[in-house]
Amino acid sequence: MDENLIIKSFGPIGSLDVRLKKITILIGDQGTGKSCVAKLFSTFKWLEKDLMMKRNKPDFYTKGDAFKNKLCHYHRIDSFIQEKTFIKYESSAYVFIYEKGKFSIDTKQAEKGSSLPKIMYVPAERLILSVSENKQKLIKELPDSCSTFSDEFIDSKNAFKSGFDLPFGNLHYKYDTLNSVSRLWSDGYVDSPVMLRNASSGIQSALPLCLVSKYLAVKVKKRESVKLSSRERQQVEREVEEVMNNKDYSKAVKDSILKQLSAISSYGSFINIVEEPELNLFPNSQRQVLFSLIEDNNSSEDNMLLITTHSPYTLAVFNMAMLAAKVMSKTDKVDSREVENIIPEKYQVSLSDVAAYSLSVLEENNCRSILGVETGLISANDLDSVSEDISDKFSLLYNLYANVFHK
Repeated sequence: MDENLIIKSFGPIGSLDVRLKKITILIGDQGTGKSCVAKLFSTFKWLEKDLMMKRNKPDFYTKGDAFKNKLCHYHRIDSFIQEKTFIKYESSAYVFIYEKGKFSIDTKQAEKGSSLPKIMYVPAERLILSVSENKQKLIKELPDSCSTFSDEFIDSKNAFKSGFDLPFGNLHYKYDTLNSVSRLWSDGYVDSPVMLRNASSGIQSALPLCLVSKYLAVKVKKRESVKLSSRERQQVEREVEEVMNNKDYSKAVKDSILKQLSAISSYGSFINIVEEPELNLFPNSQRQVLFSLIEDNNSSEDNMLLITTHSPYTLAVFNMAMLAAKVMSKTDKVDSREVENIIPEKYQVSLSDVAAYSLSVLEENNCRSILGVETGLISANDLDSVSEDISDKFSLLYNLYANVFHK
């Protein structure tokens, strides 16, 4: 599942080369390019999907300034393109290259075995969706990704209108379809539910994320059909008819082609791209939200999860999930039930499925892997370097305090 993204001279990014795996984590200060990576990845996965479904031919995107004006504009990153910008994205299906103002697409043979992805970009601005459930005009002023996420949020609310349990705080959610109002309650206020727009900022941020992620993960797991336009449906029907009526094809060849056609009519994977899942959340709630995202990602083999974060707790949670899987693999020496009691298997993450990077504008190369070469886990030095610095300074100050006041 490894995919590669190389970026040079794009927005705040000077030079960057990352491997994108089943789970990819990007951590770093503000303005280091984490969202640029996430948005380009989202753009290329969507483009893959569009080409696989044959909605447009490659030259629709390679002519003129289509890459900048059609693709990058969606996430409002078109202004980040510079004269020296170089971008290369490679997956099993395609190679996309932007260089010297030109965009090229190379189709690989592996495209035939690719599954159609359901792609969701979860923006940091999602909190506004919780306080403006009936104010679609306001949402339209935000980036297009917010509008897309809003549409999925509406579908998710209707799908879970009978109820949804948040992964933290023993909180329960219900959607009043008649009045288009979301309400929450817990054991403390069953008889007087709180409207979502009056809930805490952490809940307003976490609910859309958890609800949409669960809704789409279930949708993909059930292999639900893609909503095809009448033109797309007719095109697929014509291709099926041509295959079935071709006497030169053997049964095996027909089955293979029909399988490929079937792949573009149902979702085979969920690509979940989440900006700052920790927004406004207490550390314990952060952990529960991340476990929920891991569970959704584990629900199908080809799912992918990319997270941008500022929180060291995010790294700690994934380290714990990775270590649990590592220990579980030694079942000849360890009782698996003991591991399961600490971290259930649905929250465990294989080390080989994770890529984690720290981004910085202070380094010549914009990013570095923070996974230890020997352990495969996230380096202890990267878990919370700020806390270590604070602790060191506190110790120095305390020594001064002791020397001055205890004499």
